[in-house]
Amino acid sequence: MAFFDEFDIAIKQLYANAVDEERLIQNPGPERLRRICLEEPEVRETSYGSIVANTEPMSRAKPFTKNNIDATYGQAEFALLAQAKQALNKQQLICMDVLVRDEGQPVTARLLVPRRFAHIAYGGHKLFGPRVNNVTDPTYQVIFFYDDAWEQNGSKPLPEKDITIRLVHSQDGRMIKLVRNSSYLGEWKKGVFAGEDWRAKLERQGIFLHAGCRRDCLEMAHGGMQTQTSLFVALSANGKTSLTCRVMARKNGEESWLIQDDGGILKRDGSFHGFEQGGIYAKTDGLTPSEQIETYYGALKPDAYLENVHVDQNGDMDFFNIELTSNGRVVVERRDFMHAHRHITASDVNNLFIITRGPTVPAVSKLTPEQASAFMVLGQSMESSAGDPTQAGKIKNVFFYDPFLAGDRVDHAHLFHEILAANPHINCYLLNTGGVGEGEHFRKITLGDTVNILESILRGDLEDWEVNEAVGLAVPKAVSGVESILMHPEKLFPKGEFGKRQAALHETRLGILESFGGLDRAIVESIKK
Repeated sequence: MAFFDEFDIAIKQLYANAVDEERLIQNPGPERLRRICLEEPEVRETSYGSIVANTEPMSRAKPFTKNNIDATYGQAEFALLAQAKQALNKQQLICMDVLVRDEGQPVTARLLVPRRFAHIAYGGHKLFGPRVNNVTDPTYQVIFFYDDAWEQNGSKPLPEKDITIRLVHSQDGRMIKLVRNSSYLGEWKKGVFAGEDWRAKLERQGIFLHAGCRRDCLEMAHGGMQTQTSLFVALSANGKTSLTCRVMARKNGEESWLIQDDGGILKRDGSFHGFEQGGIYAKTDGLTPSEQIETYYGALKPDAYLENVHVDQNGDMDFFNIELTSNGRVVVERRDFMHAHRHITASDVNNLFIITRGPTVPAVSKLTPEQASAFMVLGQSMESSAGDPTQAGKIKNVFFYDPFLAGDRVDHAHLFHEILAANPHINCYLLNTGGVGEGEHFRKITLGDTVNILESILRGDLEDWEVNEAVGLAVPKAVSGVESILMHPEKLFPKGEFGKRQAALHETRLGILESFGGLDRAIVESIKK
């Protein structure tokens, strides 16, 4: 019997036992689920009527996560399955079935959690959207359980916690995820994310990207209105949500729409298909109405679900207080987002922005399809508290900005390049949302700078590009409202120093690209400096 099938039979038996013994709360409505949540000692009500939960851990647990495509599974995984059955066969369980997408064949996701973790079902229902009943064979199944180590983990840094997370993918695109000793909603979200990731690649009709999606109808610099769809690829907390959710529309007849906040399938025909129909799952650290007005006021709605956000004795939230963590989160329902589109799909994509960080990278560069593929393979960005809080702020490389993919990486990169080649109308850009230079010559690239760059591109105002020989990338000659020094980081280093830094960076980049044996030479050689 296939490995997946054994897990599938065991989980369905676990579910059936709970039904037979009347221990299962099946697809509870939001009000009932809210009441159950408020029984948890880690959950409380805010002054706005919303609920906030403190989770353990307060971030996803990638260091403890494996999948059966990239790792060898054996007795340890069967022991984990037995442990899950033993723990959950004694408890009242909550089951939540949601619809991920329905394009000919429904794709559904089932959550199974102990009553103690009701907040995961509450937040996940708001995130994924419509519940579905009478599901007999869910596409994805995510099962949470805990043991004695869960309570003890609270006092330990993430690398020292006792957590086990295993994903089991099938050859027909189904997935089971077992989560031991985490009560973090992000593990359900990323479980569905990983399932969509694997399923899309199996079908060869598209590739799942860790990307936000927006659509704008704006007046162009040379007159007339134009509608464009843009994707923003990045690791968590590097500016993806801020740029995806920003309203650019200001003039009569203009529109800005949020399509999807955090992931979807870019298909071969150039269309984009999201997977979160209910809401967005955004960071709240330093959240202000001046920079993220929609997310800020959405977080104050009574139907919001918050995680690990500081709340005082009066129930008031403080988004600047990071005593608990700098990875506070909120699920804002799409109906509470003024410009959330009613669809999470887009028929065509026009722009793809790759978000990175690094002191020698220009604020914006225009990329060829080969360069875009290379930078996706490199996946250079900054670690945040959403990943590993102990490493937050460090520059890291994550293939395709996607910590959740499984399978052959070279094949993944080639599939992406094939899609770009088949859709030459998709313009690709590299955005640096960090800063350039170092020390006293460091120049921060503000959100305002990046928004000005984005608006100039979307309004067709950036037509004059030139190759910056120092970095080997095409940069704009000028951007309205942005200092030109941000396009020329070489000017912020002593003479000769930048060349040494760039040579070392190129060697590192080349080493990473060369490490993927069989990667198309056109992709490898597209990075010149």
